[in-house]
Amino acid sequence: MARIGVYGGTFNPIHNTHIEIAKAALEQYKLDKVYFLVAGTPPHKDTAESVSDINRLEMVKLAIKGQDGLDIDDREIYRAGKSYSYITFSEYHKERPDDEIFFIMGSDSLLNFKNWVKPDVISEYVTVLVAPRFGDDIRQIENAINECKNLFDGDFMLIDYDANDLASSKIRDEFYTDRIVESEVTSDVYDYIVEHNLYSKYSYTKEDISRLDDEMKKELKPGRYIHTIGVANMSYALATRWNYPANTAMVAGMLHDCAKCISDEKRLSVCEKNNIPVTDIEYKYPHLLHGKVGAHYCKSKYDVFDEQIAHAIAVHTTGCPNMNLLDKIIFVADYIEPGRDKQPRLDVIRATAFTDLDMCVYLILEDSVNYLNANPDMVDPTTIDTFNFYKKFIEER
Repeated sequence: MARIGVYGGTFNPIHNTHIEIAKAALEQYKLDKVYFLVAGTPPHKDTAESVSDINRLEMVKLAIKGQDGLDIDDREIYRAGKSYSYITFSEYHKERPDDEIFFIMGSDSLLNFKNWVKPDVISEYVTVLVAPRFGDDIRQIENAINECKNLFDGDFMLIDYDANDLASSKIRDEFYTDRIVESEVTSDVYDYIVEHNLYSKYSYTKEDISRLDDEMKKELKPGRYIHTIGVANMSYALATRWNYPANTAMVAGMLHDCAKCISDEKRLSVCEKNNIPVTDIEYKYPHLLHGKVGAHYCKSKYDVFDEQIAHAIAVHTTGCPNMNLLDKIIFVADYIEPGRDKQPRLDVIRATAFTDLDMCVYLILEDSVNYLNANPDMVDPTTIDTFNFYKKFIEER
């Protein structure tokens, strides 16, 4: 018979205190394993307010990677409708009839436990382990434990844990403004949040996209506008596939060519007035500046201030070594949008975009460099640097 802990929560995001609580329960109650049960659509919280379910699931996987005794249970993520704990623990009871199940929860959950849906079913199948929160009145928690013991079958016990005031809401609110937050999640989770642009103070709605659509209709020539809509829609699709905020990607796609239809003289003038560096190849072929100028226009003309969007637009033609996720999404979307039909092996590249994004970037760069080798006076050194970076990356991975 195994002793199995189940730690439920939204984990939005998972942080070090979550890990410490799981380990404390693991040790104190001699558990064989603790599963992080990532909530799908709980009846009491709106998990969709900031990040996708898959983002939360991926962060938990990263946080517990290599941690002995810790594992993940994703069943609630894929369950249709609202996710109630009594359903989950009824399933555990059927799946593990000979095992002893321990349900790990915070003291705030315990205080409201009697109001949950079918708490009697839950307590019949599990022993509840309660993790104190910072500032708790332990006597109040002990009274709540005794009340639950009198109301329900099963047992309720306290985890001996030195609580702190770290909360997921603090990380969401202060992630980009307080450097201390970096130490409150694992390095892998930190990098994931940055790469996927989670908890940004900038968010975008369908109304924002509609506004920018109207602006592009006025700014772009008809053919360029059709291309832009194709890139915006492809950016949305790729973002959904690679777990990036889809509306943010669509805004970047909508604006990626916003400086395409102005004159070369205008592009050079904008760069000069705003101290935007211009390379020799860009002086020779000023149309190459439409990415840099477009990035400037994001803020100055279209009230889009997200730095990841500006960067993706700036490098969407040449790419750059070690592109971030949005950079790659826009770079690829620009190349494979439905209106494109002249590039080589497009069917292969389009398929690869949804299975291996880095390989897709490499294939595009390889074809671009082959084209530029036939037109050497048009070669932008950044494209060559980017190609060499991804060639080495693909070879070494």
